Amino acid sequence: MRVLYAGMENELLVLTQSGEGWQTKTKLKGTQPVRVAVDPSDNSIVYCATYGHGLWKSEDAGESWQAIGKPQLYFEPAGDDGIPSPYITFVGTHPMKKGEGAHIVYAGTEPSAVYYSEDGGKHWHEWTAIQHMASKPEWQFPPRPHTHHVRWITPSYADPDHIAVSIEYGAVLFSTDHGSTWQDRPEHSPRDVHTLLAHPSAPGRLYAACGDGFMNASFSYAESDDDGAHWHYKSEGLEKHPYLYNMVLNAADADDRLVSASKGPREAHSSDAASSAIYRKQGEAPFREISRGLPAGSFAHVLTQDPKDTSIFYALNNHGIFFLRTDEDIWKPVDIAWKDEYKHQHPSCFVAGFR
Repeated sequence: MRVLYAGMENELLVLTQSGEGWQTKTKLKGTQPVRVAVDPSDNSIVYCATYGHGLWKSEDAGESWQAIGKPQLYFEPAGDDGIPSPYITFVGTHPMKKGEGAHIVYAGTEPSAVYYSEDGGKHWHEWTAIQHMASKPEWQFPPRPHTHHVRWITPSYADPDHIAVSIEYGAVLFSTDHGSTWQDRPEHSPRDVHTLLAHPSAPGRLYAACGDGFMNASFSYAESDDDGAHWHYKSEGLEKHPYLYNMVLNAADADDRLVSASKGPREAHSSDAASSAIYRKQGEAPFREISRGLPAGSFAHVLTQDPKDTSIFYALNNHGIFFLRTDEDIWKPVDIAWKDEYKHQHPSCFVAGFR
C-alpha cells in the first residue's frame, strides 16, 4: 500500500492508497513539519523534523507519533544525550550504516548543529567540530540573518564514514571519519545548497540544487564526483528559472534528475508572487522544463518518487499532489481531497513510502 507523507505549514498529511482510493489523515497539527525520513529497512519507522516543536518518530507508518530527542525533563538538569534546539531543520537516515540494530539517524538544527543517534533516536550525540569552521562567521539565513541552519545531511555511497552537510546559507562541509573532523567548504563550491543528494548507482557523486543561481544563473546546479572535494556546475537550460529549491533523483537512473525551480526566492516562497516550474536533466543534456499540467501560482514544488514503481514521480504544491510518468510529459492530479486552506500554505517536505 502506497503512503505519501506531505508536510504543510501547520500539519503533516499522511495519505494512504487502497482499493477505494486515497485516504488522508492529519498528524502533528501545529508543529510546522519541515522534513520526513523513512527507515531504509523498516517502512513502518518514520521520522519527522519540525521547526520549533522538536523531533518526532512513528513506528506504525505515521498512524501515531512520539516526541524524541528531548534534552531534559522540567525538574531535571539538562542532559547530554538530547537535542537542545526545538528548531529541527533536517532529519535523515544512513542508507547502509547501522548502530544498535537500527540505521543511524541524523538531525540538523537552527542554529547550525549536527546530531546523530545509533539507537533509533533514544540518545543523541553532537558533532561539535563543525562549530569551529573558518567559514562560520559568514553563515546566515537571509530571512533571519542573525542565524543559520543545517539544510541537508548526506552520507556517501562510496564510503559509509563520509558525510556531507549543507548549511543554509554558507557552506557544504564534509567529514571522512563520520563526524570526528570536518573539512570546510572547498574553493568554488556552492554556498546555498537547498537539496544535497547522493545515488547508490553513482558512488562518490553529490548532486546540489542551489539558490546560488539567483545571483548568478550559471551556479544553479552543481555536482561533485569526489564527495564534495571539487565541484562543477551544469546549469544549462535553467536561465529562465535559476533559483532551485528541491530535487529528486530517479532511483533507476543516476543520470536522471528533476528539480523545482523559480525565478528567485520571492517567486518560490512568497504568496503574492508564487510561480514555480519543474525541470529535468537526463545525462549531459541541458535541463528542460516539464511543467505542463501543473497549476499556476504554485510555491516551490516538493518532489519525490514512488518507492516501488520508479516510473512515477510526484510533486507537492499548495494546489495539491500531482504525478508524472517517466515516459510522459504532462503532470496529472492525484485524486485526493484538498482543503482550501492548503492553497495558501507553503509545502515543506514530501516523501513516498509503503506499508
